[in-house]
Amino acid sequence: MKKTVLLLGLLLIAFTMQAQTKLVFEETVPEAYLMRYAPPANSGSQANLNSILELLEKAGVSARTGGRPSRKPEFTLRLEHQARITDLGDKLQLQVQLKKVSVNGDVHHKGFDLGEVLVPEELKFKVKLLNGKNELVREFTNQRVLLRGSNSSMLEVSIPDTAAAQNYKLKIEEKQVQYTAADVNRVKERLGLIRDYYAADATVQRVMEQATRVLPDDLDRITLHDRSLQELEKHYAQLKGQLAEKLNLEQNDPQRLNHKLKQLHQVLQDRRRAINYTLATLDQQFFNRGVSLANNGNYTAAQAYFMKSIEANPMFAPAHVQLARLDLVNGYTREATHRLRDVLTRMRIDPETEAIAMGLAHDVYVAHISSGNSLTMRGAYHEALEAYEEARELCSTIGGLRCNMTALNDGEARAATGAYRAIVDNGKRLLSRNELAEAERTAEEALNFQHDYDYVLNGDQEATELLSQVKFQYYLQHIDQGKRYLSQNNHRAALDQFEAALELERQYTFMPVQELGQLARKAAKPVLLARLSQGYEEAMQNRLASARTIASDAVAMQERFALQSDTEVQRKYKLLRERIFTQECINTQAIYDKHFQNAKELVQEKKFIAADHAYQAAIKAADEKAECGIATFTAKDGRETIAPAANYQRKLEDVDRLVNRSRYAEAIQLYNEAEKHYLTYQVGKFGLNHTSLFNYAKSSRKQAFTAAAVDYYTGLGEEQVAIQLLASLLDNGYRKGKTKKVQEQLGRQLAMKDAGALAAIYAGNRDLRKMRKAFEKERKRIERNG
Repeated sequence: MKKTVLLLGLLLIAFTMQAQTKLVFEETVPEAYLMRYAPPANSGSQANLNSILELLEKAGVSARTGGRPSRKPEFTLRLEHQARITDLGDKLQLQVQLKKVSVNGDVHHKGFDLGEVLVPEELKFKVKLLNGKNELVREFTNQRVLLRGSNSSMLEVSIPDTAAAQNYKLKIEEKQVQYTAADVNRVKERLGLIRDYYAADATVQRVMEQATRVLPDDLDRITLHDRSLQELEKHYAQLKGQLAEKLNLEQNDPQRLNHKLKQLHQVLQDRRRAINYTLATLDQQFFNRGVSLANNGNYTAAQAYFMKSIEANPMFAPAHVQLARLDLVNGYTREATHRLRDVLTRMRIDPETEAIAMGLAHDVYVAHISSGNSLTMRGAYHEALEAYEEARELCSTIGGLRCNMTALNDGEARAATGAYRAIVDNGKRLLSRNELAEAERTAEEALNFQHDYDYVLNGDQEATELLSQVKFQYYLQHIDQGKRYLSQNNHRAALDQFEAALELERQYTFMPVQELGQLARKAAKPVLLARLSQGYEEAMQNRLASARTIASDAVAMQERFALQSDTEVQRKYKLLRERIFTQECINTQAIYDKHFQNAKELVQEKKFIAADHAYQAAIKAADEKAECGIATFTAKDGRETIAPAANYQRKLEDVDRLVNRSRYAEAIQLYNEAEKHYLTYQVGKFGLNHTSLFNYAKSSRKQAFTAAAVDYYTGLGEEQVAIQLLASLLDNGYRKGKTKKVQEQLGRQLAMKDAGALAAIYAGNRDLRKMRKAFEKERKRIERNG
C-alpha cells in the first residue's frame, strides 16, 4: 500500500512539472560547406585550409571527374544543428546542439580515411532570438563551438520571459568554420603516419629476414646473436608503438601490417625463448663441449671451453674442477690449489663433483709436500716454505681433507731453520766487512723471520745478538764523530751525535762508554746558551710565541744534560723570562691603546655601539694581563660617557630587527621607548637626530609595518596622522582591500568627533572611499539618534 501511494505521488510531481514546461520551438538544420582552394589568402582560416589542400595535393590526393584532368583536392564538411526553445513558465531556456559532424569528398589516401583530421578546429556563429513578428528579442554574438571533442553544445542559456504567447524562434547566422595552424599540423602528422605505415611494412619484411639468421645453437657467437635479437626486438617495439594506435589499424589495415607484426612477434618470441635457454644453460653447454674435447685428448681446446663455461657462470663448480685438474697435470700446482679452495669453500656443488674435487685436493696437497721437501734439499728454503704454506692453508680451509700434519710440520721446521741460519750468517759476513747498514737490515730481517716462525725458532738469540753488535758499532761511531765536532767547536753537530749515542745506550744493553755523559754536557752548554740568546732576541722583536717555545725547550735541555745548577745558564734563562714578561705588557698596552683610539674615532663618526664595543675590548685586554697594571679608567670613562647614545642606537637596531621579523606591535612600542630615552637623556647633544615614528613608518620598505603604524595612530585617536600615513601607503601601491577595516574605523571616529572638515579634505581621494562612506553612515546614525 505504501509503495502504491509513493508511486502515485511521483507520477503527480512529474505531471505537474511537465505541465509547467512547454516546447515553444524546435528545428534541425543540416548544413554543408565545400572546402576548396581559394587564393590569395595570406592569413586566417582560408590560408590554413589552402595549406591543408596543398599537403593533400603533394601527397597525391586528387580528384578526377568524368575523364577531366585531375584537379586540386576538395572536400565537404557536413553538420547539423538542432535549435530548441523551452518555456519554463517565467523564463525561456534556449538550446542549440551541434550534431553529425562529418567530412566526405577527396579524403582518402592510400587506403586511409583522412576525414577525421580534416574537421576544422571550431565554428563561429551568431544566434538570434526572434518573436512571432520576426523582431529581434535577444542576440548572442561571437559564439564559438569546438568541432572536435565531445562538447556539442553551441548555446545553452536561460532568459526571463516577460511576454506571453510569443511565437519565439531561434535563427543561426554568420556561421564560419575556422581552420588553425594546429589543423595543418594534424593533417601533416597523419600523412606522415601513412608514409611511416608503408615504410614499416617494408621494415617488417626486412626484420623477418634478419630474424631467421639468429642461431640459438651457435655457442661461440651466442652473445652476438643475442645482441642482434635485441636490436630486432627494439625495431618491433618501435613499429608497433608508432602506428597501431594512432592509425587505428584494428579497423583499417590495407597492407595487413597488424597481421605481419603479429607474425614477426611470434618469430621473435620463438627466437628469444631459444636464445634465453641457451644463455641460461651456457655454462653447462660449454662444459659438455670441453669434456668431449678432453676425452678426445684435445686438452688445449678443452681448457678454452672450460674457461668459457666459467665466464658464463663464475660459480659453476664442475668447470673449475676440470681446470684445476689440467693445472695440476701441467705443473701449475699453486693455481690448482686456489681454484680447488674456491670450489670447496665458496661454491655450491653436487656430491659427485665434491668427491672429485676432494680427491684432486689430496693430490694437490701431496704435490706441495713433495715440492717442499725437494726444494729444502736444494737449499731453496724460502720457496720450500711457500710450498708448505700452500699445503697448510689447503688443510686449514678445506674441511675433511686428509693431511699428514707430522710430515708437514717436520718439513716446514727444516726449511725455516735453514732459512734463518742463512739470514744470520749473511748478517755476520756483512758486519765483518763493516757494512753496517746492510748488516742492520739483515739482522732485522732475521728477527722478523724468527717472529713469523716462533714455534720453530723460539728462544734463539743469534739475530738479537747480531743486531746488538751492529748497534754498538753505530754507538762508537757517534761518540767518535761527536768528539771530532767538539774539537772543532761545532757544538750543535757534536751534541746531535752524542744524543744519538745516548739513545742507542738507552735502547740496548751493551757496555756504555763512561765519558759519554760528560761529553754531552760539554757540547750542550754552548748550544743552550746560544738558544737562550736567540730566545731573548725573539722576545725583543716581539715574536713571543717563538720566545716561549725556546724557553720551554731550554728547561727540558737543562734537565736532560744536568745543567740546572749552572749559574751562567740560569742567568740567561732568567733574562729571557723577564724580557718575555716585559714584552707581553708592552703588547697589552699597545692593544689597549689601539682599541681606545678606535673607540674615539667611532665616536667622531657617531657609531656609538661600535665605539662601546671598542672600549670593552680595551678593558678586556688590560684585565687579561692584570699583573701589568695597565690603567683602564680612560676606557671606562669613555664608555660611561657615550652610554646614552649607544643604548639609543641599540634600541633602534632592535626596532629594525623586530620589523624584519614582522613583530610590528613590539617594534612600535620599542620605538616609543627609544624616543623617550632620546628625550630623557638628551641624546641630541651627541649629534644624533631622532626621526618621529610617523616618518620612520612612512619611509619603511615594509608596507605591512606602515599599515601597523596606521592602526596604532588610529587606536590613539590621532586620525589626521593616521590618514596622512594611510594616504602615503596607498599612493605607494598598497592594496586598498587590506585597509578596509582601518578606513571604516577612521570614518566612524571622524564622525563621532564631528571632524567633517578633516573628512572633506580627503573626500576626493578615491583610495579612501571606504573611510568616506563609513563617515557618512556614522554621521547619519548620530543625527538619527540625536
